Amino acid sequence: METNSFTGRLVHIGQTEQFDTRDGRHMLSREITLATDEQYPKTACFTLRNELAQNFSHNIGETISVRFDFHARPNREGTRYYNELRAWRLN
Repeated sequence: METNSFTGRLVHIGQTEQFDTRDGRHMLSREITLATDEQYPKTACFTLRNELAQNFSHNIGETISVRFDFHARPNREGTRYYNELRAWRLN
């Protein structure tokens, strides 16, 4: 399988949030948004988990590269799915 990557300028940094999973583990989560500097910019929001969320030290305007995986999760009824771009490496 091919590695998914995206490079862009950091345009938004969300707050770090803490939550408990169904099995009682504590998790950290933070969202960041990157935008390309092309004629028709592409924008993508990525979720950072645990160590990536806690140790995130980039600033608005910096250009960074993200490697990520796609995840889809259903709503409670199982009638709709929501996609998530979950980062696993930042450069």
